[in-house]
Amino acid sequence: MSLELCHMALRQTLDLIGLTDDTLRGFSRRKFNSDDLYNDVLGKLLGGKGRRGPAAIFIASERPDCSCCTGRLFHLREGQLVERSEPISIDATSSFAITLVKVEGEREVVPVNWKDISGSVEEFQNFFDPRVVDAMEDAIVNFVSCRISGESPGVIVAFNYAGGATEYDADVLRSAAVVIGSLLTVSSFMQETERAFVYTIEALARACEAAEPDTGRHVVRVNKYAGALAANMGFNSSFVEEISTSAQMHDVGKIRIPPSILLKQGPLTHKEMQLMRQHPAFGLEILGESPRLKVARDIAISHHENWDGSGYPKRLKGERIPVAGRIVRVADVYDALRSRRSYKGPLTHQEALEIFRHGDDRINPEGHFDPAVLAAFFKIEHMFDAIYDSSVLKLAPPP
Repeated sequence: MSLELCHMALRQTLDLIGLTDDTLRGFSRRKFNSDDLYNDVLGKLLGGKGRRGPAAIFIASERPDCSCCTGRLFHLREGQLVERSEPISIDATSSFAITLVKVEGEREVVPVNWKDISGSVEEFQNFFDPRVVDAMEDAIVNFVSCRISGESPGVIVAFNYAGGATEYDADVLRSAAVVIGSLLTVSSFMQETERAFVYTIEALARACEAAEPDTGRHVVRVNKYAGALAANMGFNSSFVEEISTSAQMHDVGKIRIPPSILLKQGPLTHKEMQLMRQHPAFGLEILGESPRLKVARDIAISHHENWDGSGYPKRLKGERIPVAGRIVRVADVYDALRSRRSYKGPLTHQEALEIFRHGDDRINPEGHFDPAVLAAFFKIEHMFDAIYDSSVLKLAPPP
């Protein structure tokens, strides 16, 4: 084989190694699904722009009983996935390309050109599932087939390499299969860890529910309000997801406030108010130093800070207040206005809007809220109303 082909294969393999390294570094912050993975890996296999690659790729996962594989055909154009088939389920014994790497004793990866096994290109099409042939833009003239091992086993088949499928192409596809299998396995473990993490912080957020009725519904709603605000303010999906989980931690410090104060009918004494105003600091202490809880800590310590510097506990002003705290400030106040408390009755959505527009004896919208967050709130205020009503309808106990 030519030195040029060897260099192309090496370049593609190095790209895949780089992708693996980048992905593993980002797993702690990224929810990596199979479509994301396929898009990234397939881009490294693409032909064009000086790289050699296939025209299309079929990726399929095995059923637990290994009776068939289900997957999709991806078309690749200039580094972009531009078209793909609907899911296709194939009996492993009915497709030559899949059977080659699934039958015991066969090689892990196999390159095949139509002249190797067939008298014509037309006859060669009979070796493939008709739905795969139909989904191809051109007749299949060659392929490389490779097993995907790991927690999610399957098969990857690359079709129509320019000039024919070679052993170099087989080496690159084997590298891709290893990357896919390895990253899907790690992703599965990370997702399990993430689910455990989310469950833990939800339990922590509910810990003061026994002391304050309705806290469970309150924290769920504040999560949703904060996520909606962040999304409509243009923050990236990672931050939106983070704040949608972390907002519920805003009042976790109230665990250390005596129920006699939390549930007191009427105004608090000066001493009681001073203790109550310590709950952001208590929350910061409870959440500890884990990097994974940074957004939650920002929210816990700053969700009572005001834009004009009149808030507590640090009297932070303007953009010195963490943005997550500024967002949750609006979400928390809205829900507090709508909710029944030991010292007040609930307001309607319209009554709450009036306070956000004009203020009252406790709330000064211009002084208390980040103008950008307040503008986003008015843009999507109908969503706040829907979130509140939906939560009440779904979670309210029967009469």
